Amino acid sequence: MTVLLAAIAMLSFAIIACTNNDVEPTPYDREDFTPLDGPPPFPIIFNGKFTVDGKPGPVNQTIYAEFIHGGSPPSRTFKGEYVQVILGPVSAADIEHGIITFYLGSRDGDHVKAEETWVWDQVNLPTNQS
Repeated sequence: MTVLLAAIAMLSFAIIACTNNDVEPTPYDREDFTPLDGPPPFPIIFNGKFTVDGKPGPVNQTIYAEFIHGGSPPSRTFKGEYVQVILGPVSAADIEHGIITFYLGSRDGDHVKAEETWVWDQVNLPTNQS
């Protein structure tokens, strides 16, 4: 019985010792991150048409948008269209920089930066900008 308990204890220590607790840094972990005061601004929800080499964009591609610190969750494309690319500024640098950039692909892998950008214009009420 003692041998069994010792074996279980050794196995437990081995599993814990081999566990990797490295957490991927987020934009919030950067030293130059200054959070916004007060409640966050209203986000922008982007949707529309997109092209690749002058033709309607491909289906089922990952699309996302970024400020300096803030970024949208990844969304998926339809043939020549995208929906639900949602983001808003999260830092003072996002507001000062004020430019949203769009990408097709993965943040961690291959991606292509779109030619189009969006200049952030803070509003105090939900607004439909077209």
